[in-house]
Amino acid sequence: MKTKSSVRFFARAAHLDVDIELADVIMISIKQGMLNTEDHEYIFDKVDIEKHPRLAERKISHTSRRHAAEHLKATLCEAFIKNIYEDTTQYFQEIIDAAAKNGLDPQRLIGEHQTNFKANEVLQAGGWDKVVSMVAESVFRKLLNERDTKKLLEKINIKLKLDVSSTTIDNALPYFEIRHLLVHNDGKADKKFCDAFPDFCTSIGKKIKLDAKLIQDARTAISALIEEFDQQIVSKSIVASNQLQP
Repeated sequence: MKTKSSVRFFARAAHLDVDIELADVIMISIKQGMLNTEDHEYIFDKVDIEKHPRLAERKISHTSRRHAAEHLKATLCEAFIKNIYEDTTQYFQEIIDAAAKNGLDPQRLIGEHQTNFKANEVLQAGGWDKVVSMVAESVFRKLLNERDTKKLLEKINIKLKLDVSSTTIDNALPYFEIRHLLVHNDGKADKKFCDAFPDFCTSIGKKIKLDAKLIQDARTAISALIEEFDQQIVSKSIVASNQLQP
């Protein structure tokens, strides 16, 4: 069995994989000259000046086509790292919510993340499950606001009384931190990142290269993280049976 949240996570991840694969197919097609003929007036045969004015301005050359293809793939690789992080946080938010509704000890759920609601907010929630969801979401947001992905994962591990390996968490961390660099530092490695993950950093201030190996490694490490959390969540009955599927 697995949680419905993990099924949704891996379905979303599969869509990201397809995007990367499609970009690769387009790049191969461009390099083999399958999208352009010698006598066409634009960079690619199907360019329409009304619909594609920026492409219509591009120089007609093999180098220009290659650069366009490489930029497309790089953009999708960057989107992959950003989106898989968002999908991971979505998974954990759903699990915290489901665990709270399944009777997770309130002291464990809240811990040091005390939260308060106004009476009208509680009354407007529309039922006890909605109130529980409000509390669970508030706790999760407080965890996110600490801006420390390692602590986020470790605290979820503790709150749910799981025994997820620290190695599994550490293996996924560099890719989450690369996402932070992409969002906040234009993808450039800073000293903190280089000190923490020297294998991923060639020099401070240089952009992290999002090549095929890094993307595959990220997919493998983050998938292993979700799988290990999910296996223990299921085996320890952290969420209700209606949140599971074969």
